Amino acid sequence: MKHVDMSAAPSSSPGKAKKSTHADSLSQQARPAPEELAPGHGHSREKQDLTREGALLPHPAARAWRKWGLTRHAGQAPLQASTTPAHGTTGVQRPSATERVLFLQENLRQIGNGIEVAGIRRAHLFHGQLGITPWILTSNFSPRLRENEASLKDKGVLPSDTKVLNVYEWLVDMSDEGLLTPLASSRPAGSSPAAKARPTAAKPALRKVSHPAAWDSTQTGCEEFGLANGQVLMRKTFKPGRGGADLQAIEMRDAQGRTTTYATESDFVCAMMAANLEKDVTWHFLVDKNKMYRQLRRSVTSRRLHCTVSAFLHSTHRLPNGQLKTSYRHLFEDADSCDSLIVATEEQHRDLLETGVPAAKLNVIPHALPGVPEIVESASLQEKRVIYLARYTAEKQHELLFQVFERVLKKVPDAQLHTHGVGPLQAALQARVDASGLAGNIHIHGYSSDVAALFRESSLGVMPSSEEGFSLFGLECLAHARPLVAFSVKYGPKDLLEGRNAGILIPPGQVSAMADAIVALLEDPEKAYDLRFGALTSAERFTADKVAQRWSKWWTDVREIARHRGPHAPASASH
Repeated sequence: MKHVDMSAAPSSSPGKAKKSTHADSLSQQARPAPEELAPGHGHSREKQDLTREGALLPHPAARAWRKWGLTRHAGQAPLQASTTPAHGTTGVQRPSATERVLFLQENLRQIGNGIEVAGIRRAHLFHGQLGITPWILTSNFSPRLRENEASLKDKGVLPSDTKVLNVYEWLVDMSDEGLLTPLASSRPAGSSPAAKARPTAAKPALRKVSHPAAWDSTQTGCEEFGLANGQVLMRKTFKPGRGGADLQAIEMRDAQGRTTTYATESDFVCAMMAANLEKDVTWHFLVDKNKMYRQLRRSVTSRRLHCTVSAFLHSTHRLPNGQLKTSYRHLFEDADSCDSLIVATEEQHRDLLETGVPAAKLNVIPHALPGVPEIVESASLQEKRVIYLARYTAEKQHELLFQVFERVLKKVPDAQLHTHGVGPLQAALQARVDASGLAGNIHIHGYSSDVAALFRESSLGVMPSSEEGFSLFGLECLAHARPLVAFSVKYGPKDLLEGRNAGILIPPGQVSAMADAIVALLEDPEKAYDLRFGALTSAERFTADKVAQRWSKWWTDVREIARHRGPHAPASASH
């Protein structure tokens, strides 16, 4: 990695943390009451240097990483309007003017994935239950970000005083302050590539221009991010990779024209955080997208900023072959990579303890319901409609669910399966249903914001996914008093159903057994009705006030870690 000086300082434009301004998408229709903007700090006006100390230096190879015993092989009820008492409803001390909680996300979309939905719901919980107004940082280039933010806030989905930052928008801020020197464009002479840009009233739009690769015209060889006047502020180059193009380098130039090159997206993101987040604030980073921010603790960010790092595991930490997932590997191979490791289920917590993760670093904090569990009456108790809300992706196993339902239809010919969601496999799945001749019984739908109506029309839920972290759909199914039939995969179904009389757990992959369980509930409405009360009882464990108690402990713990670390002390002893 090449390192030369790269100064960075805050700007005065909205959307950037600065001086004094500023399911699976399942159910984003809540309407909380707007609240006053909480005071806080975000950016320092001091210019910050991104070289040597500033650029992301590789971690010394000689350092012996401590292990945690893991090896590489081995509708919903409406959201209640919240108030923000001085100490939150749990009695937790609110942040001081020099403390900030920052959720580290990848994107913020109107129809987001489960991680985005979980983050938005958590923002509501922090705001209403803890008296903490978190900020959100997104790492993806998104021309529609401000449009999405405004829409989510207008609908009451995102708390109105939640500040949303973006790594790529910081490029415009830094350019406005004269901290970046434009790069020479790589655009071939005579070419006119399309640019993605969406201007906002707040600042000039950053544009992305893609150029085809010389080694394969169907692949992207270069992406340039710049202004409408043609100035290129940052460039990504790509190289041939397995099945496509892999990132080769990210380039920027400082005010003196010196180039800094980053080998990974994570290096770039962490360097931008170090350059643009205020140094006089204690930052409590809560990492939702661990792969993008995996260099956080070993980067200049932790040397520049007084911070704590907490990582949330939204999925299983191992692949089917037992290897650690790339997104989470750093958390287990380097014990200093985070101060707190958060999982959503007791089952995953037990697995991590058994493999050597220190109990002191582990927290079990499930996702919270945005409302109060209640019975949503069906139009008819005889309704034979099964529901599944999930993204149309491979791990959600819609294809396998169709096999299950083919067996169901042999015994219950009038049964109906309705799936809802978005995702890359939606069109292919629809074609599969059409070709099977089952389009009259299996219905593929897009996203729906009226989740309560979907449950009102359904008698039970089914969850055939191959893995989960903690299923928001499964939780909402129980919260609407609908029994759930699910594979007992890691993680989530057992925490929701085991010993709860709320549904039926099936060994993973057993198509016939899942079909039989669905048939049993469809043919015996009274049995299904009995399970509804167990479903509600199970769901009551995940109300906002109960989950907030766990977040309250986390907040106390990370503040204590920051206090012992001392003002602006490095987050780790060695880097």
